[in-house]
Amino acid sequence: MLFKENNHRKGLAIFYLVAFFLLEILIITNNSVIFSIDHSIQNILGTAVSPFNTKIFSIITFLGSPVMDTFYLVLMMILFFKFKQRDASLWTGYILIGGNIISYLIKITVKRQRPLDKIIPASGFSFPSGHVFGTMLVIMTIIFLILPSLKKQSTRWIINGILIIWVIIVAISRVYLRGHFPSDVIGSALLAGAWWQCSKLLYFRYYDSLVKLLKLNNY
Repeated sequence: MLFKENNHRKGLAIFYLVAFFLLEILIITNNSVIFSIDHSIQNILGTAVSPFNTKIFSIITFLGSPVMDTFYLVLMMILFFKFKQRDASLWTGYILIGGNIISYLIKITVKRQRPLDKIIPASGFSFPSGHVFGTMLVIMTIIFLILPSLKKQSTRWIINGILIIWVIIVAISRVYLRGHFPSDVIGSALLAGAWWQCSKLLYFRYYDSLVKLLKLNNY
């Protein structure tokens, strides 16, 4: 099996789901507290705007874009399959396709407009952030499916720290460039956590059936 049993998994899934839907409701109802927090953070980052920072954050936002996140995940799928880890490859594909569908459906349902005065062009709706959502899926795949194969725990911790910092930087880049509100990127992180944990619950529930159906034991 890809994952170990965890008694806290259902609780984590509920926490992420509840937190996400509460935030979504606050955004849909144009809650004044969310509005105030969003604009306060935007104003703080606005003081850091410069041609150099804009260039750096533009590169970061490209590397964390949905197109690049899809590329990273597809590449991992291919590598998993090549190294006879068919179950990991299928899981990665499922997470990618299912996650993108859910994120898109939420976007067109909430229909939140993007911030004004965007520094670089951005189309579509604002909530949730596809950049942060996709980056979270990439990073969780690396942390839970790739890093456990590393023998040195210190190496795993260092890479974990780098990956977490990368998510934060991508999130900051989206707010700095005014492609998203801060609440958009927070919502994306919560949605990614909810999707990952709920997918794990489904994985444990239907693992035996999937093994027989897809003959995963042969790999």
